[in-house]
Parts: sequence; structure tokens; C-alpha cells
Amino acid sequence: MPLPTRLPRPLVLGLAFPLVVLNLWVFGSLYRAFEGIASTFILAGVIALILNLPVRLLQRRLGIARGWAIGSVFGLFLGVAVLAAATLLPLLVVRFFMLTQVLPEWITATGDNLASITGRVNALGVPIDTSEIIKGMAANLTAQLKAMLLNVPGFISGSLGSFFSLFFLLVLTVFFLIYGGELVRNCLVSWLPQDNGLRVLSVLRRNFNSYIFNQLVLSAVLISALTPALLLLRAPFPILSGVTIGLMGFIPFGAILGILLVSALFMLKSFWLGLRIFTVLIVVDQVIENVLPPRLLGKLTGLNPIVILFSVMVGATLADFYGVITAVPIAATIKALLLEPSPDHTLTTPELRPSATV
Repeated sequence: MPLPTRLPRPLVLGLAFPLVVLNLWVFGSLYRAFEGIASTFILAGVIALILNLPVRLLQRRLGIARGWAIGSVFGLFLGVAVLAAATLLPLLVVRFFMLTQVLPEWITATGDNLASITGRVNALGVPIDTSEIIKGMAANLTAQLKAMLLNVPGFISGSLGSFFSLFFLLVLTVFFLIYGGELVRNCLVSWLPQDNGLRVLSVLRRNFNSYIFNQLVLSAVLISALTPALLLLRAPFPILSGVTIGLMGFIPFGAILGILLVSALFMLKSFWLGLRIFTVLIVVDQVIENVLPPRLLGKLTGLNPIVILFSVMVGATLADFYGVITAVPIAATIKALLLEPSPDHTLTTPELRPSATV
């Protein structure tokens, strides 16, 4: 009996699901085994994607050769990075350690206020003694917040690593800028049959470029808008808070999470100050995310916000922070390939329709 030349699409999707789960498990295991190397490659790839945007702009608008465009953009990137490390970074580090010093005082004052409220309730004849509970909660919260905040410098230094790791990161970034596109293209064309490799490359490139551009613009606008708002509200550490929220805005839902964190910290100093800051910042954030074209990440990638949240959680589980920043464009690519198939709509058996060679 002759073999079928085509496989039904439901059967293909049904067979693909366990294979995808198995591949994700293998990828997560390999990433944890080679986390340092994988993190360097992923970070270099993300930086190369970011720098590739102005490189392509110089090529298209000014007609500059790609080699000269890469050299100009990479040199400007190094100059801005060194300038930021010499000026802005020390300011943020000093403010950060000042925050860690005043944070226990804020928590202690909050505990005293709650104890005072408990005393007033007891004066009304309600026998409630929450002093020990309040002290325990305050001590626990202090330890958790200090541990979380003090892990930030460790994460940054761990991401950058030693001098050699930083050197390899820069070299890999230049390599990806020069040869990355051709390397990915050749791999996809070799691995996938027919013209599917070129189609996957086109969708992947479009989603990554649009995602990176949208999130960069969003982060820059958030920093520019939220920092003056915090200054007008006379919030403590306005520059540190604004920059933190803006950088967290690079990942989906990160700005809202940053606003909640900053507002919760300021509520320890003054409940009404924290509430006022939360109200103003959340309004500004929603205005920015709904006014900036394209409107929101869901419209940019064609993904439902629930799918975006799920993909971010999966990325965080598989590859920590680097999985978070790459999960959304990968999910958008998978959606586009599954829901917008090629005209064939089916997969063929390799024996009957051999793949094209490069």
C-alpha cells in the first residue's frame, strides 16, 4: 500500500506538541548546564538586535556601507556605555545604597504606626495584641526586601562577569552584527524543507525587530515621563525609581510591576505618599502605553495579553531573565507560523518530498 504523501494538519499538530514539550525540557536542562555561555550568547544577540536597528537606518537613509555603519554604531554604543558607566551608574549605585540604609527605618516607623493603631483599638475595648505579629512581619519584610535589593548588584555583575567575559560579549556582539543574519539564514534553510526556512527567518526577524523597537521606545519614554513626575511629587530617590521602572518596562508588564514595587516601598515611609505616587504613576504609564504607536505589545505581535503573560512565565522558567526578554517574539513567531501557514497547509513526508539543499 503506498504511503500517504500528505499528513493531515490536526495530526501534525498533535504529534508536534509532545515533541515541543520534550525539546523545551532538553533546552532548559542544557541552559542550566551551560548557563554562563548561553547567557553571554543570548545577551550578545539581544544587543546585536538593538544595534542593528540604527545600522539598517544608516544603510537605507544615508546609503552607508554596512561595515562602516556597524563600526559607527558600535563605536557610538561603546561611547554611550562608558559615559553612562562614568556618570549615571555611580549616581544610581549611591542612591541604591542610601535606599538600603533608610529602608529599615521606614519599616520600623510603619510598625510603630501599626502598633499605635492597635493601641487605639484596645482603648475602645477591643482586646487585640498584635505587637509581636507586627514586629515579626516587620523583621521578615526587612530581611526579604534587603535581600532582594542587595541581589541586584550581584545580578548585574554576574551578567557582565569578568573582564574577559565582557570582552567576549563585545566580540560576539560584533560577530552577530556582521555574520549573525547570514548564519541564522543558512541554518534555517538547511534544517527546514523547501522555502520554510526563509519564511521562518522572515517572521522571526519581523517579530524580534518590532518587539525590540517597541520596548526600547517604551522604556525611554517611561524614564523621561516618570522621573519628572516623581520629582514633582517630591518622592524619595526619584531618579533611581524612574530609571528602575523604565528599565523594567522593557519586559511585558514590567512597568506595572515596577510601579507596584516602588509604591509599596514609599508606603513604608508614608502611606498617603505611596498611594499618591501609585495613582499618578499608573495613570501616566497607562497613557503612555495606550498612546504610543503601535498601541500595546499585544497589537504589535498579535498576541493576547494572557498568552504574553504565559510565554513570559515559560521563558522565565526555562532561561531566567534572558528567557523573559526573548519569550514574547518567539511566541509571536510560533503563533504566526501555526495560524498563518504556507499555502501548502500540510507537511510532507521527507522520503517523498526531499528538502532543498543550500
